Amino acid sequence: MTSRFPAILLLLPLVIQAADEIDTSNGVWSGKGALGYTSTSGNTDSTNLNASLQLGYEILRWKHSLTVAVLRAENDNDKSADSKSVLGRTEYSLNEKSYTFGQARYEDDKFSGYDHQASIVAGLGTRVIDNETQLLDLSVGAGYRQSKESETGDTEDGFIASFDLKYEYRFNENASFNEAALVETGSDNTFMQSETALIARISGNLYSKISYLVKHNTDVPDDTDKTDTITSVALVYEF
Repeated sequence: MTSRFPAILLLLPLVIQAADEIDTSNGVWSGKGALGYTSTSGNTDSTNLNASLQLGYEILRWKHSLTVAVLRAENDNDKSADSKSVLGRTEYSLNEKSYTFGQARYEDDKFSGYDHQASIVAGLGTRVIDNETQLLDLSVGAGYRQSKESETGDTEDGFIASFDLKYEYRFNENASFNEAALVETGSDNTFMQSETALIARISGNLYSKISYLVKHNTDVPDDTDKTDTITSVALVYEF
C-alpha cells in the first residue's frame, strides 16, 4: 500500500494550488456525448454499442475534464468486446503554450487479459500548434500503474512514463480530422492506445463521428491477443 504514495504525492502541489485559486462563479462548463449502436438479425445476430460522455470545466488557468466510455460487441451471443474506462485530467496553464497536468486512468477490458489497469500520472505539456486550422498538443509525465491479470489474479505495480498526443485538423467549421494517442510504459508492460476519427457536423450541435481505435499491450497472458482494433460510427452531441 505504501508503495503507491510517491505517485499520489506528485499531484499534491496541483491540488493545493487549485484550492487557493478556484472561484466557481467565473467557470465555464462544456460537455460532449457520443452514442453508436447497431443490431443485425437473420443468419447472424450481432449487436454493437459504443457510448461516451465527456465533461469539461475551465476557470482562470485551470482546465478539468472527465471522460467515461463503454464499448460492447456481441456476435451470435458470443461477446467480442466488453470494456469500460474512466479518464480524469487536470491542467494548469503556465503560459499561452505550456501547462502542468495531473491525470488518472482506469480501464476494465474483459478481452485484454487484464481484470483492470489503473494509473496516476503528473507531468508537463505544450501546445506546439494552436491556430484556426490545426491543434497539436504534446505532454509527457511520470507516475504509477497497477495491473491485475484476469486468469491468475496476480497484481503488478510499478512506476511508468506517460506520453500523450492530440492532433486536430479543421477542414472547415463543419468537419475535422482528429488523432489522439496515449503511451504508458513500465518494466512490466507498455500500453498504447490510438484513436483516429473523422467528425462532421450534421446540424447545430449534432455531429457524426467515424473512428478507428487501436489498443496494444506488449505483455499479455497466454492465449490473449496483444492488439485490439475497433471501428465505430457514432452520433455526437456537444453542449
